[in-house]
Amino acid sequence: MSISNLGLSLLVITMNLCIYSIIGSIIGIRLGNSQIKLSAKNAAYCTFFTTLISSMCLIYAFVTNDFSIKYVFMHSNLSMDPAYTWVAMYAGNEGSLLYIALVISLSILLVLLFKPKDMYESEPHLIAIMSGFLLFFIGVMVFFANPFDTFQTNIPSDGRGMNPLLAHPGMFSHPPLLMAGLATISIPFSLITSMILTGTFRNNGLDFVRTTSLIVWSILGVGLLLGSWWAYTILGWGGYWVWDPIENVGLMPWLVMTAFIHSIIVQRRRGMFRVWNVLLIFLAFVLAQFGMFINRGGPVVSVHSFAASTLGYIFLGFMVFSALFCSLIFIANYNKIYSENKIESVISREAAFLINNFFLLAITFVTLWGLIFPLINEVFYNETVTVGAPYYNAVNGPVILLLLFIMGIGPNLSWKGTSNSNLKTNLLYPSLIAIITFTLFFLSSNKPIMSSLALSSIALVLSTIIFEWFRGSRSLIKNGTHWLYAFFKLISNNRKKYGGYIVHISILLIALGVVGINFYQVKIDKVVSVGERIEIGNYKIEIAEINENNFNDRREKVATFLILDSNENIVNTLEGNNTFYPTFNMASIRAGILSSPIEDLYIIPSDFIDNDTMKLIISINPLVWWMWVGGPIFILGTLISLWPRNFNKS
Repeated sequence: MSISNLGLSLLVITMNLCIYSIIGSIIGIRLGNSQIKLSAKNAAYCTFFTTLISSMCLIYAFVTNDFSIKYVFMHSNLSMDPAYTWVAMYAGNEGSLLYIALVISLSILLVLLFKPKDMYESEPHLIAIMSGFLLFFIGVMVFFANPFDTFQTNIPSDGRGMNPLLAHPGMFSHPPLLMAGLATISIPFSLITSMILTGTFRNNGLDFVRTTSLIVWSILGVGLLLGSWWAYTILGWGGYWVWDPIENVGLMPWLVMTAFIHSIIVQRRRGMFRVWNVLLIFLAFVLAQFGMFINRGGPVVSVHSFAASTLGYIFLGFMVFSALFCSLIFIANYNKIYSENKIESVISREAAFLINNFFLLAITFVTLWGLIFPLINEVFYNETVTVGAPYYNAVNGPVILLLLFIMGIGPNLSWKGTSNSNLKTNLLYPSLIAIITFTLFFLSSNKPIMSSLALSSIALVLSTIIFEWFRGSRSLIKNGTHWLYAFFKLISNNRKKYGGYIVHISILLIALGVVGINFYQVKIDKVVSVGERIEIGNYKIEIAEINENNFNDRREKVATFLILDSNENIVNTLEGNNTFYPTFNMASIRAGILSSPIEDLYIIPSDFIDNDTMKLIISINPLVWWMWVGGPIFILGTLISLWPRNFNKS
């Protein structure tokens, strides 16, 4: 049997296993037969192994340059670096669907293995829902997008090659994490839906729901951040984010999941927000399917999307089905999830969580409207309009600022209600620091007032966290803990709380980079020649040489830049290149970047006019370095929040 036939056969087997696990679970539920339920569960387990072997078949085809498989021909060639085989697997529509199916099947395996015992009653419903989700992707591949489709005659000796924009270290992690994040939103969705159907969405399994949600949220968040790094270094945009449609469809479910993982805390603590939490997870799931639709040949074209795909209507149909399914589940089971508990005081932590959620949803819907408005305008008025970064920055900017403010206020509030004395005590020093920060930046800078408000809000949140740590550590020191050990013991004693604070610090660092590049960036565009010098800020830049290299699949021009100090001494050397790929009719631009904690010198070789002259876009981007530092801190905080208390005892 050929590798292509084996791969496709395994997909067909997986499809049948999904069908069996769905039907078996439903019959087992109706008849109350535990043996049928167990059989359906075993079938669900097996889907991972069949999908894994099928994926390995495709990877093997890439490694052996089997160009008889159309997908391998379209996304690799003999000159491709073998290291990018993993990237090539999900570089196109069919392969990425196989990768997503692999992630979903692994999710089913892990959820069934680690699901707590008190969720036993909802297990058959969970299996049916997750298997149904996997069945959709497997069915799309079997009937519409076969990654193992082959040439019957005239097998080519070389391939077309991979999209050149994907030949970047970030592509080993950014696309798979982003796709995995969107796909695994199905985990908390399936858990909660199965608990609703069995009437157990009270306290049973909430810790497991929050844990899985936090993992999914962090995967999606890291994927988005890595995408920003990729855009900053290779796309030649001159920045980390341009509100591209595919960026937005990844951001929106992440924002909703952010709201969910905060409000699920209130449900666990106070038995509140059950209806709200169900709506949030349903919205996140539908937005994830909306992202799949936009990314699979939907109505917008993006550097990220599979615009040539003809599967848009299939994914649109699945999104509509998902929305209807969620609506029916919610309406039919409203009485099972309704909570009698109410917010007792506006000045309470649960009220702050709710306000925080409203701001997150406001950003989500502003972003959604900016994405769909051009589509609506084109359908009804036959006019093409573009919604760009100015709209998103102008509308979302103030909302994000208010969100930061609530991040600083919320931790100082108590559950149920906060006394005036406690409020004054907790907020006094953070508020003073915020006011001083605002005054200093407002009086010393001619930048818009929003920049000073943003920096003062960051100072408010950071000082709140620091004072919280200080008070907790001081309490431990008074009880005899050594001061060097107190800080770490404080985190260890309440990992969820202080891990969350570390995640907040990472968000603040990212926000600091956003403020720096949006309000304090210095930028020039200029045509320059070899030997000519340019001055920007404290930098002097000279083009030392321009070299041209021709390869089988591309033409590459590389410029070398000398960075000089005030005494004309060379302090650094940077390279930037502009590479054109004739097969794809596409250019790939890599900026020369000199990075420091204070600022980045960012040089884009926008266009090579001739052998000695080029157009440069040069900018000084303050504080962007901190955005990338925020990534590891984000991961660290998430890991601390997830770390089990009894790990060392097991």
